[in-house]
Amino acid sequence: MCPGQNMTYVRNYSCSDIYFCGVDRCADIQAKQLRNFRALSTASQKQLLESSETIQLPKGSIVFEEDQHLNKLYCIKKGACKFSKYDPSGQEHILRFLGEGDIMGKRAVISQNGAKVAATTLANTQLCCLDKEAVLRHMKQNTEFCEDLLKAFVEDANLSDKTRVIFSPSKSIRGRLAKLLLYLSEKFGTDSNGKLRLRMRREDMAVALGTSPEYIINLLKSLKKEGTIQTIKSEIQILSKEGLERISNT
Repeated sequence: MCPGQNMTYVRNYSCSDIYFCGVDRCADIQAKQLRNFRALSTASQKQLLESSETIQLPKGSIVFEEDQHLNKLYCIKKGACKFSKYDPSGQEHILRFLGEGDIMGKRAVISQNGAKVAATTLANTQLCCLDKEAVLRHMKQNTEFCEDLLKAFVEDANLSDKTRVIFSPSKSIRGRLAKLLLYLSEKFGTDSNGKLRLRMRREDMAVALGTSPEYIINLLKSLKKEGTIQTIKSEIQILSKEGLERISNT
C-alpha cells in the first residue's frame, strides 16, 4: 500500500497509474470453475487465503495486459471482465466475457508464459488474487485440485465453442447481436423486470461483433421497434426472449 492511503493505484501490487485496489486478504474463495477450492483441505485453503489479496477495480480498468507475466491467479468475486487481443494495427478483438466465479490467469500461471490475452473490467469489479507459487504448490501436492484445474481448461474450451457464433462473422450482425443479448442474460442475469444486470457499452458490443457503435445503436433501435427489447440510456430490458431467439438464427 502507498504510504498514507487506504486505497491506491497499483500494478502487480506496487504503485502505478493502472490499478485501483485495496490490499485486504480475501475472506473466502468464490471460484465456481474450481469448485470453490473444495479439493483443498481447510488448512490448505487457509494457507492460500493468507497469501491472497482483494482488489477493487472500477469499470474500464486493465487487470492484466497481453503478454504480461502474472504472479497471481484472479477469481472474480463481483463484477465482470472481458478477454481481448489486439492486432498489429491496435484493433481490439473481444474473445470472451467473464463473470462471478470465473478464473483469470490460469494458462499464464501454469505455463510460466505471458498472458495470451488482455483482461479488462466491464463493471466495477472485485477480485480475489491468489499467489501463483502457492497455487502451484497445492497443485503438486493435491491431485484432485490439479484435476479441477484441468477441468476448468476443458470448460473454457467448451464455452469457446458455445460462444463462437457470437464472435463469428459468418452470421448477420443483427442475428449475432440478438445472440449476444441472450448470452448476457444467461451469463450475468437480469433483474425482476428483465433488465440485463451487466450494462455493456455500445462500443464493447461493437468490438465484439466487428462493427461500429453507431450500427449497434441503430440495430438496438430496430429491436426496440419490434418489441423484443426496451432501452433506457445504458440499460437494456429483454421483453421477448423468443423474439431474440428467432432473430439470432438469421
